[in-house]
Amino acid sequence: MAIVQAGKPVTADSIKATAGNLATLIRDSVQQGDAFRVQLESWPDADLIELGLDQADVNAIKGFYIGDLPQLKNTVAASAWIKQLLGTGV
Repeated sequence: MAIVQAGKPVTADSIKATAGNLATLIRDSVQQGDAFRVQLESWPDADLIELGLDQADVNAIKGFYIGDLPQLKNTVAASAWIKQLLGTGV
């Protein structure tokens, strides 16, 4: 049975391509976020506030990139599903 969405047939190849492309975006975004985390760790809050951020902004930005992102990075890196979608194996 064919699947049609918005008048366009959906194929197995298009599903694989979309899944792989999205997995690549997730991996790349996490890697870019981790590079930003390294920068953030080197900047004291006072310097960021002097640039115009308020403490709530600093807390939110550092909270995510320094606090939460490392766990997300580890989860993505360990995911057998992401590896399979990227074609790197398990």
